[in-house]
Amino acid sequence: MMKYTAIVIALLCCSGGFAQKPAPKPTPTKTPAAVPVKSSVAETDEFGRIEGQKYTNSVHGFQITFPDNWSVNDREFEAIVKPYGIDLSMVVPENFGGPGKVQMQRKFENVKVLLYAHHSISVANAGALVRLAVEDVRLNPVIKDAVDYFDLMRSQFALMKAPADFKYSETQAEKLGAKQFAFLDTSSKNGKKRLYATLRRGHVILFTMSYTKPEDLATMRQILAGGDFALQTK
Repeated sequence: MMKYTAIVIALLCCSGGFAQKPAPKPTPTKTPAAVPVKSSVAETDEFGRIEGQKYTNSVHGFQITFPDNWSVNDREFEAIVKPYGIDLSMVVPENFGGPGKVQMQRKFENVKVLLYAHHSISVANAGALVRLAVEDVRLNPVIKDAVDYFDLMRSQFALMKAPADFKYSETQAEKLGAKQFAFLDTSSKNGKKRLYATLRRGHVILFTMSYTKPEDLATMRQILAGGDFALQTK
């Protein structure tokens, strides 16, 4: 039986832009110049807490701060941007196949999105988008650290029927600040993605960035380097 990491296929293998599936035609009669600013609801406890540019999660034990020119949004951001043609829902893209597609979609139910953060996303400029999510991998004995997580992911890429333009790197590691992260790069005709992951108490904390400019990736590295991943957990 094939084992998949549920959090990744929908993020990495999108069919276009930041969308994970074709979005319905926008209902507004006039296309907005940019997507809406951050929503006002802040999640608590398991989903963390947003205070301005700072995100704290006392359950999983970490805190990160985004630059002032980024918009930090809770999980409701997905519903807010959907009418504008940006579909962030987690589904296996139509242009991917293979026998594990149905099983993968079922596994998405176990993935919890914690927040979205974006920089300069508009109709004319894709900018950068970060999705922070967590996946419980305690029942998967293969995954003992974040490197194992990405190695398993890569093995499943090899089994799935992917478009010819989809490429992925070897599993790599990088120390950012006081924390060591595993990371993986992917690319397609629609753009680039960088995934950073760390494992805490049987849960993978995954930062996935879709980006077009190298400076946005550099900013992501600075965000993680400045984070506190040693907070006391509840």
